[in-house]
Amino acid sequence: ILKVMLELFYFVVPNYGVAIILLTILIKILLIPLSKKGMDSTAKMSAVQPKIQEIQAKYKDDPEAQNQAMAKLYKEEGINPMGTCLPMLFQFPIFIGLYGLLNKDFSLRGAMFIPGWITDLSIPETIFTLPFNLPLLGAEIHLLPIIYTASMILSMKITQSATTSQGGSKGMTWFMTYGMSILFFFILYNAPSGLLVYWSMSNFLAILQQLYTNKKKVSG
Repeated sequence: ILKVMLELFYFVVPNYGVAIILLTILIKILLIPLSKKGMDSTAKMSAVQPKIQEIQAKYKDDPEAQNQAMAKLYKEEGINPMGTCLPMLFQFPIFIGLYGLLNKDFSLRGAMFIPGWITDLSIPETIFTLPFNLPLLGAEIHLLPIIYTASMILSMKITQSATTSQGGSKGMTWFMTYGMSILFFFILYNAPSGLLVYWSMSNFLAILQQLYTNKKKVSG
């Protein structure tokens, strides 16, 4: 399905990089209902953090009673604890599908996006090569993983700024913002350029969506 959609966009705009961006926008539009639910769930979880802390303090020696009280709170507040994960769960098969497509599809071999920079969407782009190897990275310096990581950190910080509460765990917040981003930086450092174009664009669209949501809340 992804290949058919990608080829359709390529037929309209004969540049696979642009086709990937258009595919990203389409996928983002299709996932808007789920993304909105995820944002709403995050906001609700943030709002009830003080109550969650009270329950944790009250039943710190009784895990069973604590779980029951938490379940009751979630039911009363209409919160689905898994709601914040739904957009990611639905994007994960798309991520795997695109990874396979951009790795194996013959038509993408040698497909250029930006001359002089992204000259083959099926392999990592390289802006320059060092005369020595960096630990875990090698000698080739790729710019797209840096752009991806920066966009991921910015997306998470904007989301957290919209849902900050006094009960938030600083350690968990730091790990989700920086730890996960750094982890994915190393995981995706040698990923195909096309995949990183998709994922970076997806992050930028998420940032725009969150900024729009924040503005709407303020004006509302």
